[in-house]
Amino acid sequence: MPYENMREDEEITLLDIFTVLWKRKWLIIFLTLLCGGAAAFYAFTSPFIYRAECRILPHGGGGGGVMAQLGGLASLVGLPQTASNGQMMIGILKGDTVVDAIIDKFNLMEEYKEEVRLQARGKTVGNLMLFEDRNSGIISVAFLNKDPQRAADIANAFVAELQKKVQDMAVKDAQQKREFFENQLLQAQQELSAAEADMIQYQQSKGIIALESQTGALLASINSLRNRIAAKNVEISALSSYARRDNPRLKLLQSELDAMTKELRSLEEQQSRQRSSENDLLSSVGQVPELGVEYQKNLRALRFATAKYELMMRQYDNARLSEANDLSTIQIVDPATPPDYKYKPRRATITLIGAVVGCTFGVFWAFLADHIRELRRTRRRRGGDDYYDEDD
Repeated sequence: MPYENMREDEEITLLDIFTVLWKRKWLIIFLTLLCGGAAAFYAFTSPFIYRAECRILPHGGGGGGVMAQLGGLASLVGLPQTASNGQMMIGILKGDTVVDAIIDKFNLMEEYKEEVRLQARGKTVGNLMLFEDRNSGIISVAFLNKDPQRAADIANAFVAELQKKVQDMAVKDAQQKREFFENQLLQAQQELSAAEADMIQYQQSKGIIALESQTGALLASINSLRNRIAAKNVEISALSSYARRDNPRLKLLQSELDAMTKELRSLEEQQSRQRSSENDLLSSVGQVPELGVEYQKNLRALRFATAKYELMMRQYDNARLSEANDLSTIQIVDPATPPDYKYKPRRATITLIGAVVGCTFGVFWAFLADHIRELRRTRRRRGGDDYYDEDD
């Protein structure tokens, strides 16, 4: 007997194993055919599933192009600021906004026979396959469906919804920046107007603009103001070529031009008064140090307000251009097309796996049954039962 030999020699030989398997060969064959047949039945009755794939490339490749455009809005999709473009895109594709748009567009709740949207989301995401090539930065967006044309349409729709979502986020960010700099520009303009008014009041009350060369400084201010007026006229002309008269930006530029024109007239009038009162100015030499300090104070305030205004103007123009520009951040490398081959089920593989599982279970059952039989024989012998099992 196999197990008698094992107890005597304390080892199992290949012959013992072969004897047990041969004794239960029909059981092993039956279980192998049963499981293999069941797997084959499942494989051949399951519908074909097709996989359509669309390949996209975010602008900026594997770097931070999209992240730089969106700024802090990456946190809206639950990603850290250090997330790559691919990680960000994959996170947006799996988000409820994009998935719900796809479910509603293709009636996937009806196709999946689900009444709860949460379960429909789970099945939709389960059929969505997303991969990122870290070397090239290309993202593969694939979808599984019974209909090859429908699989391609849904994959392309995912990319279209992704493009729409990213553009909305980028436009929102640009709009927020534009509104911020617009408010800062208005504040800087008010500060500049106040500084100019203080300087004009000081000039009119004291009649002194510079310590060393009052006339030269006044002429320099007039020339600088004339240059600014000329530049402002060019800017207004360029904006008027495509904007309407009620455009807020055009109104703002026109008000700035009016203020500078008024200031220029005031300086020109002051220059005329200065020429007529030159002799009176020479009599006030004793007051020059005190007047110089006041002048420098007003001049610093005016220069600071001017520099701030010019900086806010540049920032506002950049934000306005960013808002108006095309913020397309996704390039489609290969659109999804209806596949002409099935993705699953793989019938031969499923049948083979079923047969292997059945055979393994049959071998396990054979050894288990033989072990149980040997245990029963051992109990009978210890009980003094001389009954002989015919199967032995």
